[in-house]
Amino acid sequence: MSEPTNRSSIASGSHPRHRFFRGVLDRLTIGLSMGGVVMMFGILLLIFAVLLNGAWMAIGHIGWKFFTTSTWNPVPGMDKYGVLAFAYGTAVTTFIALLLAVPLSIGCAVFITRLAPPWLAAPVSFLLELLAAIPSVVYGLWGAFVMSPWLQTHFEMWMWKALRNIKWIPVGHYPGHRTEYFPANLVHGGPSGSDFLAGGLILTIMILPIITAITRDVLQQFPEELEQGAYGLGATWWQTTRLALTYCRVGIFGAAVLGMARAIGETMAVVMVIGNTDRISSSLFAGGQTMAGVFVNEFLEADHPIYLSAMMYVALTLLVSALLTNLAARVLLNRIAPS
Repeated sequence: MSEPTNRSSIASGSHPRHRFFRGVLDRLTIGLSMGGVVMMFGILLLIFAVLLNGAWMAIGHIGWKFFTTSTWNPVPGMDKYGVLAFAYGTAVTTFIALLLAVPLSIGCAVFITRLAPPWLAAPVSFLLELLAAIPSVVYGLWGAFVMSPWLQTHFEMWMWKALRNIKWIPVGHYPGHRTEYFPANLVHGGPSGSDFLAGGLILTIMILPIITAITRDVLQQFPEELEQGAYGLGATWWQTTRLALTYCRVGIFGAAVLGMARAIGETMAVVMVIGNTDRISSSLFAGGQTMAGVFVNEFLEADHPIYLSAMMYVALTLLVSALLTNLAARVLLNRIAPS
C-alpha cells in the first residue's frame, strides 16, 4: 500500500528533493527579478551621474542662464551658451507632430479594430509595425530629398498664398519695426522646405505607427459585453465607438506620451530637414534646431572643456526633461484613470 502512495507523492512534487529544487527555482526567479529592477535603476542613476559630472563645469560657469538665453557661441574667449532656441525648436516640432499624429493614429486604430475586415486589418497592422521599424536616417533621407522639395514648391507655397494677407491678431514686431499679425506670421519669410514645419511633419510620420499600434492594442481590450450592451440599448456604431474611446482613454493617453517621448528624443531625421539654425521665430517656415539635434551636430566639435561640458549640459537637460515628462504623464494618468 505504501508504494502507490510514494509514487503519487513524487508525481505531485511533494517529494523532499522536488520541494528543494522548486524552492531553489522560486528563489532564483525572485532574485533575478529583483536584480533586474535594481540594475534598471542603477543604470539610470549611472547615466545621470556621468552626465552631471560632465556638465558640472558648465553648471557652475553658466548657471540658469543656460535656459534663459538663445545665444550659442562656442568660440573661446567669446563663448556663450544658451539652449532656449533649441528648446523652442524641440517644443514646436513636438507640438506639430502630436497635433497631427494623435487624431490620425486614433482614426487608424479605430479603422483596424472596428471597421476593417480581418483580411484587410492584418496587412494594415503589419505595415504599421514595418513603419515603426524603419531607421530614422532613412526617414531623414526621404524627408530631405522628397518631402522638403515638395513642401517648398507645393504645400508651403499654398499655405503662404492662403495666409500671408490674413491679419487678425497683432503678435509683435519683426526687424524694420513692422507689425506681424496672426495667422500671417505663421508663413513669415516664405516657403523654404527646411523649417519647423518639415521637422514636425517628419516626426508625425515617425510617431504615427507607434501611437497607432498601442491604441489598436488598447481598443482590442474593450469588453465585448459593454459593446453588446450599448447596441442592445439602441446605441449607434459611432456612439459605441465613442464609448470604447472613453473607456480606453488612459491607454490612448499613454500611447500619446510614448509618441511624445519619441518625438522629443528623435535626432537624425529632424536634423536633416529642420534647417539647423539657432533662432526663435513664430513662423513655421523658419529654420530651427532641436536639443537632440545640436548635440549630434556639435558634440564631435567640442574641442575645449567648457564647450564639451555645455554639450553634456544639453544631454543632462534632455534626460531630466524626459523624466519630468513621464512623471507629469503619470500624474495625469492617475487623475483620469477610471475608479
